[in-house]
Amino acid sequence: MTTFRELGVLPEICDALERGGITTPFPIQEMTLSVALLGTDLIGQARTGTGKTLAFGIPVLQRSVAPHDPDYAELPQGKPQALIVAPTRELALQVSGDLALAGADRGMRVLTVYGGVGYEPQLEALATGVDVVVGTP
Repeated sequence: MTTFRELGVLPEICDALERGGITTPFPIQEMTLSVALLGTDLIGQARTGTGKTLAFGIPVLQRSVAPHDPDYAELPQGKPQALIVAPTRELALQVSGDLALAGADRGMRVLTVYGGVGYEPQLEALATGVDVVVGTP
């Protein structure tokens, strides 16, 4: 059985996943992570609940510059490094939660943005700076 570490996932992400009870990759993750971590575009298809979020989310987190990295200071201040668009609020919240879990040890700041709630708190969170924005129209 392949591990996340064997697929080239950073130890900080692996440790965070393990604390969340995620210890082995799903098939979609095993097939795509080594390619996606290189920055190669790909398309994957899998049933609901079989790991698609982390199949694309781990590469997003790993290829983004973490706040503790020296290069972080060179990034435009307050600008997200990634935008993920989900079709529903529920899916946006789920994706955001999974990314926050996986990126916790790297210090990655994930924000969920969606309608139907006050804009001010979301704008304030954006103004303080986030690394990944997950939103829905």
